[in-house]
Amino acid sequence: MNVANIARRLVAGELHYALGRFESVRRGYSALRRLSPRSRQRAPAGPPVALPTLPVSLFAGQTVDRALAELRRDSIATGFDLPWAMVEEMVEFATHSPLQRRLRDERMFYRHDVCKGRLADGSPAVMGIVPDPLDCPAVRRVCRDPLLMECAGAFLGFPATKIIPRLFWSFVTDATDEERRQLGQTIDWHYDVHDFHFCSAQFYLTDVSPGAGEHELVRGSHHGKSLRMLLGSANARDEELFTRFARDRILLVEGPAGTGFLEDTSCYHRAVPPANRDRLMLQLWLS
Repeated sequence: MNVANIARRLVAGELHYALGRFESVRRGYSALRRLSPRSRQRAPAGPPVALPTLPVSLFAGQTVDRALAELRRDSIATGFDLPWAMVEEMVEFATHSPLQRRLRDERMFYRHDVCKGRLADGSPAVMGIVPDPLDCPAVRRVCRDPLLMECAGAFLGFPATKIIPRLFWSFVTDATDEERRQLGQTIDWHYDVHDFHFCSAQFYLTDVSPGAGEHELVRGSHHGKSLRMLLGSANARDEELFTRFARDRILLVEGPAGTGFLEDTSCYHRAVPPANRDRLMLQLWLS
């Protein structure tokens, strides 16, 4: 168990890390937020820009009821696919933007600086994170989508008042697993605890087929965790995870550029390192 890590996060003031992992806490937090007048106000989408929702959704084929049912059953709701023009705009933006290997890393580079998964000095480039994704109009448009926000709010039980976008490349590289972990690539099975209640929206901006950086999750694992899983590390080894959950629950998410989905990231999930094609992804943390 990783009680020491939980204690360290508590000392740092991260109460959500200890409590947000419990399904009962997430439900209780939703109830409290529904009673709070502040929860009825739309807050800034990411620091500190206010992005009110737009009148027309990009996702006309999806409904709140269907998305909510899928999230509650499978931890994932598909059907949030982006128009091609928006995909092209975000790819162009991310291709020409300066990148960081990790958030708050002062060292900057560009995608064209990456050769065979390495920078000029030979260090591995596992990911390339765009530091200011809201500078891209298409990213701001997704953050303002009314149906996406309505679906997220229905799942959370309150309007999402924190919308944190992440736009990042995952590069084909020969980096070791340990180098990947050190650089923040989430290649191990884990669940998120980034607030008292939360979900994420994720969008492939490049084609994702086998070997191209698939997202993988264990359907329905947002509930049913053992006490050891809840009190210990948010990471899990295969033998622990699949003693608790059947392997046939694994879902490998593939799809063409533009494929989008909402996910209850309290489920177990991981990033499959790309082997034959770099992947670009937009992710919104919603809480």
